[in-house]
Amino acid sequence: MMRHGTGRNGPGPVPPQPSSWKRPVSLPLPDHPAIDAVMSTAASLLGMEIVFLGGLTEDSFTFEKVHARAEWPEVVEGNTFDRSSSLCHRLLNGAAPTTADAAGDDDYGLAPATEALGITSYVGVPIRDGSGAVVATLCGIDRSSVDVHPDTIAVLEQLAQVIAAHLGPLLSEGVVIRRSPEGGWAVGQEQAGDLTSAMVLADLLAEDLSPGARPPRTDAPLDEVGQLRMSVKQLEHALAARVVVEQAIGVLSERQRSSPRQAFERLRKVARSRGRKVHDLSREIVMSATDPSVPLPPELAGRR
Repeated sequence: MMRHGTGRNGPGPVPPQPSSWKRPVSLPLPDHPAIDAVMSTAASLLGMEIVFLGGLTEDSFTFEKVHARAEWPEVVEGNTFDRSSSLCHRLLNGAAPTTADAAGDDDYGLAPATEALGITSYVGVPIRDGSGAVVATLCGIDRSSVDVHPDTIAVLEQLAQVIAAHLGPLLSEGVVIRRSPEGGWAVGQEQAGDLTSAMVLADLLAEDLSPGARPPRTDAPLDEVGQLRMSVKQLEHALAARVVVEQAIGVLSERQRSSPRQAFERLRKVARSRGRKVHDLSREIVMSATDPSVPLPPELAGRR
């Protein structure tokens, strides 16, 4: 990745905004630690002034989430304008995923946002839901010229897949078992009458998120892109493992009549005292909800 040219590194006069600029957010994306982690990783990967998630409807584009390394007054969360004015619209219509000269680009130069926002460099990848439909974009922009290598775009696509796994009505909440205000249990947006049913439902919802083997460590030196690839793999593993831990917290909360926070602290304390990994112990707790023969430390057995 190479940065060249001077560009604007600080705030300047506010450029004219597209006439279609409007305020309402069109497609709220969920607050989730996974998405925050991806945004931070993408910012390190690209080195651009702004990394953002773009929300798209048939006729509008919104800066849903913005990770800023420099002030850019026009690029703030919630700013919305016509989809056809955005660079992301050009991306989804077949333009190259990156340009270091947006104004001179045959595709991106036609986007009103290029001039209105003073964009020189752009890179973007689509975020797709389970059906393959585009629900958002993961992008970077800069007011100076930044070349983005194809290997970097490949890592950005991996990060988009991590975000995709945490979008939607269930995954925006995380596959978490909670007490339902109406009685019984809630798993995401679904209801279950008893804990066993809730555990089965959570297993079904989390089936595609079950963690594989932990990414292997390597002693071989890695370049910047290689290090970020490894970070993405570790992030994916950690997020999938988190599902099992949250299930275990739900079991302990019910079993010991405690708050989720208290259940987590007890789980972590027992894991440390016995030299166990929280994830491994959590899996045993989850199994014990439907199989009483699974042995557990006395501190976690509680009321069965």
